[in-house]
Formats: sequence, C-alpha cells, structure tokens
Amino acid sequence: MLWLLFYWRLEKEKWFDQLVLAIKELNKKKVDFEIFIFWKWSLESQLFEVHDKNVHFFGWKPLDEIKKYLANIDYCLMPSEFLETFWLSALNALSWWVPVIGYKKWWLEPFIFQECNLFLAKWNTTAERIVSIVEKLAKKTNPERIKDKEKLEWKIKKLLPEYTEDARYERFLKFVEQPLSPQQAEQASDSSPNREPKVTPLWGGDGEARGGWKKKILIISDFINKAWGIETYIHDVKNLLESRWHEVVLRWSTLPTWSKWQRKKRFWLLLSPFNFWSIGSLKEVLEDENPDIIWFNSLLRWLWPNIVKVAWKRRKKEKADCKFWMMYHDFGYFYPFPSELYYIEDCKTPLTKKNFLSAYKWKNPITKLAVLCKYYRLQPLKKVLKKEIDLHLSPSDCITNIARDSYKISEKKCKSFPHFIQK
Repeated sequence: MLWLLFYWRLEKEKWFDQLVLAIKELNKKKVDFEIFIFWKWSLESQLFEVHDKNVHFFGWKPLDEIKKYLANIDYCLMPSEFLETFWLSALNALSWWVPVIGYKKWWLEPFIFQECNLFLAKWNTTAERIVSIVEKLAKKTNPERIKDKEKLEWKIKKLLPEYTEDARYERFLKFVEQPLSPQQAEQASDSSPNREPKVTPLWGGDGEARGGWKKKILIISDFINKAWGIETYIHDVKNLLESRWHEVVLRWSTLPTWSKWQRKKRFWLLLSPFNFWSIGSLKEVLEDENPDIIWFNSLLRWLWPNIVKVAWKRRKKEKADCKFWMMYHDFGYFYPFPSELYYIEDCKTPLTKKNFLSAYKWKNPITKLAVLCKYYRLQPLKKVLKKEIDLHLSPSDCITNIARDSYKISEKKCKSFPHFIQK
C-alpha cells in the first residue's frame, strides 16, 4: 500500500485537475494506494466525481491537524507545472520527512529529489506522469521501500538546516547590522577572549537584542488575515521576530474568504490604483508606531504605489531614520499573468513595454490589450519601488535576479531571503 498526500489549493494553477485524472486512472488500473487531500477552493467539485474509498478529502485544515495524518504518508504530490517563487508547501512537507513528487526545476530543485522528479516519468501530460511514477512506486516491495525511505530521509536531513527559524533570523540580522570598520573595531577592542564580535546597527533602536538592537518593524501587506499562503506566512514571520525581542506590527486590509476575493477580484484590482483613502490611515499608523523598518510584502492587489509614496514623503520631511524593504512573493510585478508562467525565459528583463508585451505568447487582441493595460498600471509601482525602496528581497535567487534586472537596481540593494519551515 502506498500512502499519498496532497495539501494545496484545489486550483487549476496547482494542477489539481490533472491529479484528479491521475487518481481515476490509477483506480482503473487497481493500483494499491490511498490519498489524503486537504484544502479547498474552485475545483473542489471535481472530487465528487471520484467515489473511490481510497480517496479521503478533509477540506481546509491547519498544519497542526494535517500533521496528525502523516505517520503513514509515503509521498506528497505537488504536480504544478507553473513556476513558483518558493515552494513553501514542499518545504513544510519535507520538514515532516515526507518526500515531494513534483517537477524538479529552477529554485524548486532542492526540494524535489531525483527519485520523485516528474520530468523523468513516462508520457506527456502531468496526469500520465503522476500515474507512471505512482504505479512504479506502488509496485516496490517493503524492503525496497524501506531502503528508499532511508536514502530520502538522509537527503532531507542535509537540506532542512538551511531553512530553520535560526537560519532565517541569521539572514535577517545581516540585513539590519553591518560590521564595524577597522578603526571602530580597534577602538571597541576588548581583552575578553569570549566577547562576541561587535556590530554597529544600521538604525537606532530603543533596546538591545541579540547581536545588536531591538527593531520596531511595520509589516504592510494588501491583506493581513490568513486568507491564503503568504498572508498566513507573514504572521509566522511576525511570531519569529517577536520571539527574538523585536516589536512587529501588521497592517492593512482583511479579506474574509477566498470565495469573496474571487467574486470581487476584478473590482478590487481595477479600483486599487485609485486607493487614495489608505493614505490617511497610513499617516496615522506611522505617527503612532514610528517604525525602524517598514516592510512591504504585497502591494499588487490593493495598495499599489500610493502607500509607499506617502511613507517616503514622511521620512524625507521628518528626516526619519527608517528603512524601507520590499518582498517580492510572486511574478505579478514582472509578468502579465504569473499563474501561466511555465518557463523562466518567458519573464523578460528589463521591464520595458516591448519585453512585457512579447513575454505573453497569446495572439488574442483582447488579451494583448489586457497585457498592455497591466504594463501601464505597473509603471507607477515600478518607479516608486526602484526609487524609494532601500532593500529589495525575494525568497529565491531566480526572482531576485529578475527583480534586479527588471528595475535595474544594484546587486547590493537586491537580496535573496528564503522562507523558513512553518510549525
């Protein structure tokens, strides 16, 4: 018996429709497997076409509850062909010692081992590839499976230390601290051999923390309730930083449900460039909080450039010692339709009109017009981010390079900042 897990949005962009086709074909072939499916959304109804007893659907559950079902899970299925900026779900699965079956490509390569690479499976469609690899794994004897598990767990054990909370925080410290100059180091020398190397903070703070100073960080995102992946993740970031003595404040809108967003998505996106009423709220927040760092995490769906402009003008007027960070979680800043991006070569840089229009291959004139409109909508945001952000961050090297080349910003101001394992 092979035990499988799928915990991702039940969406076409996550290739869930291909997974359903694969399940049907595997059951026709009477392959011995069980699959546990978590989460929900638009393609949930397709599961009702599968009435087999080996398919267990639980809807949305928090990670703590999903963990209860992991004892017997052999592999996690994540068969999306679209490019992901960082596969946080895959990292979480590996942290539970569950290998991930998916496409081994670009920044996902560390998370997909060769034995689980769908590129190496037979046939053409993703559904056929899933069938091929699952059928092959299910036919293995118990001794073979034990041997495979030991080998994969050894690979996981080597990988995970790069993505712990401590590793993430060490990276964070590098962004907020800088080494003392040789002259400062000589003046600050201490006779104690056990003394930690001194650092000088880039900005002031109101109390000491590990390695430097306590920071007050204002995290701004389009939506801050736990509606989907990255909105949930910024709460984990907040908890991590607070556990290291920093003060963190989350701000902006809340979105009650994914379904509500889907129904009103076009309305929100069309209205967002004219979202001037957020400006007054931001002025009040900045006055109350007076942060050391303003960390923008998402601006595309609701806030757009106005929120950055206002913060920048205030900093300039009051000569505030505050730094601006921007985190790029998706390709929407650089590509017309990121959920349809298959190859990184299609995301052309720099971000010019010619490159942006040629990046999307469809010839439909209405689609081309939509792409052109998005390009012009992105221009004010591009200008603001290039001029006013002190540090551009992204979760993987590849999107870091795209951000740098798209906006023509220096390597010093554009850094990779990988995510960490969620608990």
